[in-house]
Amino acid sequence: MLFPNTNTWRAGMQDVSAAIDESMGELVEVTPYVGTPLPNFPAVPDPSKAVTVTAVFTNRAKSIIMGENSGRISSGHSVCPIVSTSEPIFTFGYGVLTFPLRQGYRIRRLCNQALYEVKDVQPDGVSRIEVTVVQLGRAREDQ
Repeated sequence: MLFPNTNTWRAGMQDVSAAIDESMGELVEVTPYVGTPLPNFPAVPDPSKAVTVTAVFTNRAKSIIMGENSGRISSGHSVCPIVSTSEPIFTFGYGVLTFPLRQGYRIRRLCNQALYEVKDVQPDGVSRIEVTVVQLGRAREDQ
């Protein structure tokens, strides 16, 4: 075997992922879409295939360069302001979902009913899947 004890290491990383879900996880509902989405049209979610799983939600800090020049420097000074914002991200343990995540799927946080759409899915190479999302909306308080 090229790398001995690899299976024990992977099993250990799965234990770490389970501990992350246990300490920081929350219930979310993941809804796939129907068929193949068309360009320039939103994906149509399929609620009959929705699953409820545990995921970790974070709002990662991010800096955005504003303006038309996209941060070009003129005479040694930036001509565009830099704005701080946050980027919502979900992480899932491998094997938690019964289907692979794809761009356009919907994720709803069950704690506050906030709805998100998947922008990008990247495995971290160890034991989790990182999902970058965009927030679509929140449930109204009066309902």
